[in-house]
Amino acid sequence: MVQPTKNHRFTNWARNESCVANNYYQPDNEEDLIEIVKQNPAIRVVGTGHSWNKICLTGETLVNLDKFNKVLDLDVAKLQIRIQPGIKLWQLNEFLDKHRLALKNLGSIAKQSVAGAISTGTHGSGINYQILGSQIEELWLIKADGEKVLIHRERDKDLFELALVNLGCLGIISSITLNVVPAFNLHDVTYVANFEDVITHLDQLVAQTDHFKMWWFPHTEDVVVYKYTRTQEPVNDTRLRQWFMDELVSVNAYRLMLKIGTINREWRRGINNTLVKKFIQPLNRIEKSYKVFNVPEPPLHRETEWAFDISVAKELLHDYKKMINASSHRINFIQEIRFTKADEFALSPCYQRDSIWLGAYNADNFGWEEILADFEIIARNYNGRPHWGKEFRSPDKAFFKTAYPRMAEFEQLRKQFDPDNKFVNDYISKILEV
Repeated sequence: MVQPTKNHRFTNWARNESCVANNYYQPDNEEDLIEIVKQNPAIRVVGTGHSWNKICLTGETLVNLDKFNKVLDLDVAKLQIRIQPGIKLWQLNEFLDKHRLALKNLGSIAKQSVAGAISTGTHGSGINYQILGSQIEELWLIKADGEKVLIHRERDKDLFELALVNLGCLGIISSITLNVVPAFNLHDVTYVANFEDVITHLDQLVAQTDHFKMWWFPHTEDVVVYKYTRTQEPVNDTRLRQWFMDELVSVNAYRLMLKIGTINREWRRGINNTLVKKFIQPLNRIEKSYKVFNVPEPPLHRETEWAFDISVAKELLHDYKKMINASSHRINFIQEIRFTKADEFALSPCYQRDSIWLGAYNADNFGWEEILADFEIIARNYNGRPHWGKEFRSPDKAFFKTAYPRMAEFEQLRKQFDPDNKFVNDYISKILEV
């Protein structure tokens, strides 16, 4: 069996959370993974560490699945692919593209492992599209005693709905079968528009666009609108434009502007306006779907995101903008707004409601705790549900029981799969009855 690294320091992607694990494993096969589960009394699992909270942290055994990342089978006729859980989304995207296939929807970042994205309810945008995990046909899960359980979306419908968004506390996913689609392109129309005009027409924009999202730079009166329409028309984007805008301007120039904003935080209003007016130019292109869905990796930042019933979208956005403008906050990062379809997955933040996602971001720690506190006042007033992989501070067990009608069922399932709390850490114990 693979041997552990002792006293391994893990730090998450955002560098705001870390731990020292007594044992750190990187298995590359299922047999070793099962033995690790059997032999260790306290385990958490990590992929890229692209969560902003303590979900992965443990002082005991940390299992990293980066080497457990193979494609196991591809059935082109059935449009299904079976993979190991540690494969990164970018690796999967590139593999599928070579076979003229794709995932039907994606989020903005492709660095995450597939299992991590599924387990935390990661999502993209598009009111007719559910969270990423909705594309799963079946998964194998290794329970706390080492037993493998196959969970199928139709044959085990109730179990599947309970186990899909699992927070890593039901066991370790050992393989995943995903439903895929023939490769498609996206017609990407991106432009800057007035905040109030967009909110006035928000219902139509969301309903009439395959994948609609927007970015608001705080302290400005404009938003960046992204309208992605599915198409089979040929790609017309160029490598030169991608290099200049997506790598040189979006990455380097944006990071420079953020650094300037740390010199004097009062400059951030002007910097945000400059970014919107000068750097973000109208875009009209056609490109492969995954290249449009996935944006350049952002600078390190702090982040929270909650999902809300779409019926409150306009009031929510107005109140959030009003709160920022009336406060002393000086925010130097986009605030992202996305939309997803309702689902039946017990711990999905979109459970039984079409949802608007509002994400608050800041590129440094200055004032972050105050921003987060004010954000959560609004979030709770509007009956929001936090993203499991991002920062939240105030919710407690009573809150989650109210927010998730099937929470008690999930807690019961967790006790059946893990009666000795092998996969529980401080994060889990603050959310669930354990």
